[in-house]
Amino acid sequence: MGRIHRYYSALSRYHKSNGYGIHSPFAFKFVLNVLRERLPYYNYEEIEAVRKQILAGMRRYAGHSRVMSKKNGKMLFRVVNYFNPGHLLQIGTNYGMSSVCMMQVSSRSHLWLCEPHFDTFSITAKVLDPYMQRISLGNSAQELIAAYRNVLQPEEMPFMLINSIEDADYDSVLGYTIDILQNRGVIVLRNLTRNDHVKRLFDEISRRYTYGMIFTNEKIAFIVSNPKLPRQLYALWF
Repeated sequence: MGRIHRYYSALSRYHKSNGYGIHSPFAFKFVLNVLRERLPYYNYEEIEAVRKQILAGMRRYAGHSRVMSKKNGKMLFRVVNYFNPGHLLQIGTNYGMSSVCMMQVSSRSHLWLCEPHFDTFSITAKVLDPYMQRISLGNSAQELIAAYRNVLQPEEMPFMLINSIEDADYDSVLGYTIDILQNRGVIVLRNLTRNDHVKRLFDEISRRYTYGMIFTNEKIAFIVSNPKLPRQLYALWF
């Protein structure tokens, strides 16, 4: 997924991103009406305000990880809004930015958040404070995944967002990812070019999935596992 590869694949990704060559009705709708939707949503101003708050809070820390862009935050909101899960699982927080984008969708949703470094940056707790009544926080992926699975109803589709993965958590995250691939659910992988474990997980998913669809711009990937969908990977521009 180097820059040279992205450069040579740019034209193909651009055409696919405008719907050319996409024959699946689900994929066509998801790409054009969700990933690349340009119409404003009701909470975009809140997402932008939270990002400004995080950036202001992180100015004192040199060399900190990049804060999710406004564009990606809004896209994450649209994806969650499209699937509308009641229960969400998140591994790694990105200072609370991605959590806010997801929880803005519904006041009835609940988030299981695995973040071993929650107290490292005070801005994370500040940003998430209005939502803490709807957040179950832990520092072990294994324990959080077990708790999350326990609350899901049999017909409920899991929704998992992964920002980063700690060494000790990789096997637990991989195990649950495989379970989703073999059943149904949605997995969002961020930081494919910045976190080695996330990249490794994406490579495992690309080898293992037998049905469902992957939508990726080679930095972010959205995996929709559904036995009704054929196995397909869409390299896109979004």
